[in-house]
Amino acid sequence: MKPLRTALKLPRYCRRKPLKNGRWAYFFEPPTWAREQECPLEAEALGQNYDAAVSRAENVLLPAFDSWRTGGLSDLAPKGVAKGSFDWLVHEFKRQQKWKDIDRHTKRTYEQGTKLFADHILKDGSRAGSKQVGDFTKAFVDAVYAKLLVVESLDAEGNVVRRERRRMAIAAMGTCRRAWFVMPRAEEAIVPADNPFVKMGLKKLAPGQRKPETPTATWEELTIFRNEARRLGYNSLATAALTAWEWLQREEHLFGAFEIAHYRPKERPNSVCVVHPKTGEEAWWPLFDEAGKTLFPELMPELDAIKAGMLSGWCSGVITNTAATACQHLG
Repeated sequence: MKPLRTALKLPRYCRRKPLKNGRWAYFFEPPTWAREQECPLEAEALGQNYDAAVSRAENVLLPAFDSWRTGGLSDLAPKGVAKGSFDWLVHEFKRQQKWKDIDRHTKRTYEQGTKLFADHILKDGSRAGSKQVGDFTKAFVDAVYAKLLVVESLDAEGNVVRRERRRMAIAAMGTCRRAWFVMPRAEEAIVPADNPFVKMGLKKLAPGQRKPETPTATWEELTIFRNEARRLGYNSLATAALTAWEWLQREEHLFGAFEIAHYRPKERPNSVCVVHPKTGEEAWWPLFDEAGKTLFPELMPELDAIKAGMLSGWCSGVITNTAATACQHLG
């Protein structure tokens, strides 16, 4: 009697074999390359019960195999993250060299985007991040995006207010797409090469919506901000605001890359090292013109005072993230 075929999936390195009684027997067999490298795990018969065979393979044999293959690194995976799930994909993505090459600001954006998608609650009450990546479809991803696109809240009178967060939802899809692109090469046996986050036809603007103009701060607004910062005791923040204005610096460059050592070092006492706000390239800017006149007469005395009062670093006081963000809008 020919055994009935089954569509049930088997874990990695597992196979089924038909028996004369019409049932299936399951086996775990490490790959040839692993045996040649003296893998301590040997082939093992898993019996005829499908659930028991899968449980043995996924909970005992495969974790032991991955621990040997990665030299123990797989043991560091956070508990509660199922192997092969989207949560696991994101965790493994952060262990890749491509993640390490990303700058700090972009990493924060990636973490926010993948978390927004993974934490979405589905109709069955589970998180999107708990789903196996092998079960992802383009329709599933589109459905989650449609839910993330609109957020509902209650106003003071208890009425439901619907608000669109298009830029945040699109950014989340972009980060998920990037993570998925990286992982098939690292985990080709688990992550499908067909990326469900590609070609989603995402549009940054809603139909009929015009791109809003970015407001430009004026010198008067900058002066008001600096005076208020000094009144509150944030003298270094007032200097940071003027630096952002004069040198067209962004928050992540001013507070994350710029050091007081970049300003008038011994080897270049008449220059400052400035980071390009978009490309990240460094350039030395002159501080004096050909006649020896100061190019930044208001900024340089403040930076000279900071430099004289500290050894390294940017500011002499504590600058909160909120204050740093305010500086960004002044530049």
